[in-house]
Amino acid sequence: MAKSALAVAPPDVEAGPDSQLYRHSKRPQWGVGILIRESEKARTYQFEGGRRRKIRKGYYKLMKPVDDLGNSEDLIRDTLVRMAEAPADPSKRKVLEPVAKFDEQVELFLELYPAGFDDPEWIEDHRESDGRALKRHRTPVSKEAREALSAARCEEAVAAGKQAELGAIISDLLSRTDLVPISFAKALKGLDTDESVRHVDAVVRLLHGEGRHQDRFRDYIRTLADLFEGRPTWRNATVLSALVHPDEHTVVRRSAFVRQAAVIAPAARYSRRARPGSYGNFRRVAHGVRDKLIDAGHEPRDLLDVYDFVWTTLRASALEHLGENEAP
Repeated sequence: MAKSALAVAPPDVEAGPDSQLYRHSKRPQWGVGILIRESEKARTYQFEGGRRRKIRKGYYKLMKPVDDLGNSEDLIRDTLVRMAEAPADPSKRKVLEPVAKFDEQVELFLELYPAGFDDPEWIEDHRESDGRALKRHRTPVSKEAREALSAARCEEAVAAGKQAELGAIISDLLSRTDLVPISFAKALKGLDTDESVRHVDAVVRLLHGEGRHQDRFRDYIRTLADLFEGRPTWRNATVLSALVHPDEHTVVRRSAFVRQAAVIAPAARYSRRARPGSYGNFRRVAHGVRDKLIDAGHEPRDLLDVYDFVWTTLRASALEHLGENEAP
């Protein structure tokens, strides 16, 4: 019997760019707060004044979601996230050191693909070809995923009780891309009917459910942890969102993305295994790379192009071509 998700993955909450903001209904003088940790008996919030406060179980209803901050909401959230990430001793704060300048990444990219994302070699290597679709090709698998896992198709499958059939489609899709290891596709294919239904229900909520993506992503992580007895890897947890919503979401390949984060958001937290708060930070990195590429005159089609740009220019074998050794 699979272990429970909470037994494998303790309810450790990370604050991120998508986190809900709260205000204590009886202590408004505390200002706005953000949830940063949860245990069986209490939740810990970071408040604007710099204080972290525990709210014991039974009093959670006193923390009310805030939706009246207007244009200042993002700034307040960013400030609270930075407070939450800062260690008590500032000298111990971890800040990532870049292995290369972004301009050097672009130079390497253009050495390999002089016409950028429109270069015929880039398209052949990463997007599509006139022949058979290969695992490295993003366009056909993303198109198929968006069709097979559209909101309408998912709703229809769930209503008809055909989640297991949709689960077979998902495992087949993932077996035909190198965005995840083939072992993950095989593991999904090996789920029994009840397990497949659980997985597909979580996928549908993740891709098309209501509420904040951070909460839906946390639910999906816990479902994978429960089914496979371990917190999922970044690629396994993020691939479906990236294929179905390639303009909004990214696959996370942690090794290269952490190197990239040193250029975009070096002081943020990037957990080793999939966590909602860290995903918000990795997503911020992907969007930041896209913005920098556009500013440099090289607009990617989507975040799948961004993923391949990061991997092409910052994977271990590329570092020597940037004039840097791989970080220890």
